[in-house]
Amino acid sequence: MKIAIVGAGMTGLAAARSLSARGARVVLFDKGRGVGGRCASRGRDLGGFDHGAQRLFARSERFQGIVEGWAADGRVLPTHEPGEHARGWLPTPAMNALPTSLATGLEVRASLRVQSLVRRDRSWWLGLEGREPAGPFDTVLVTAPAPQSRALLAPHGVFVTALGAVAYDPCWALTLACDAGAVGALPDAIFLSVDDPALALVAREGRKPGRAPDGARVRLVVHGSADFSQRLLEAGDDEVSASLLAALRRCPGLDGLRVRFSHAHRWRFAHVSRALGEPFLFDRTRGLGVAGDGLLGPSIEAAWTSGEAAAEEIGD
Repeated sequence: MKIAIVGAGMTGLAAARSLSARGARVVLFDKGRGVGGRCASRGRDLGGFDHGAQRLFARSERFQGIVEGWAADGRVLPTHEPGEHARGWLPTPAMNALPTSLATGLEVRASLRVQSLVRRDRSWWLGLEGREPAGPFDTVLVTAPAPQSRALLAPHGVFVTALGAVAYDPCWALTLACDAGAVGALPDAIFLSVDDPALALVAREGRKPGRAPDGARVRLVVHGSADFSQRLLEAGDDEVSASLLAALRRCPGLDGLRVRFSHAHRWRFAHVSRALGEPFLFDRTRGLGVAGDGLLGPSIEAAWTSGEAAAEEIGD
């Protein structure tokens, strides 16, 4: 069996590893330059920023076992902030290191945008932007965010209503390198306590286990709140950066912040606000499936669980 997976985030990687173990030939396609989706990192020359997902939690017994295996391999480290009831895990040496390691041995075709799915002679062909179509495939599993998956599958009349019910909140992420002397007396914590309607999260990269410590520059990741990010969804990077920086400077100890580097990144489908409530969708007759965190909920565990569940159904 030859299977195409659209999207090489955690859902796609989970499905690909499971299906490959069952003997299927799997090819992953992703529009990004690498794997991992929102498990993303950038700016390694500055010490590194995790500008997407910040960490993962394992709540089910199944996923706990998987994460403990990653920990035994040195791919994740435990992190536990004061006041938290669940232990978090942080991939090391960067957030995208985990998906990169999970992609080892898999066939990944990056920097390729899948524009269409074409049925021809009982097989599937993937229409690629600026490239010749890829195929033939017996089955296609789409793991992109629900609106993108829906656009690919709508011409074939499958899962349109179900995927239309999934909703997301966007998030603007700002990465900052600041003069250490102007940051103030910040608490020795990974996540700073903030009370501003524009801000959802402020993280100190140099306090994360397995990361390069802060030196002359303090590295911060700032996530805009859902309301802020929705309101400025189509704004330019400069406007977003200025607005988030102004909000950050309203926080105690940060009014004198001197920024040496900044970069804004928009995550249009950052956080699932309404999930479908099913682990996957699969039409065996047509060989079309959908998986992702949009089906189960806003977490890396949900994304991974959805991918594994879809693979079990496809490979059965």
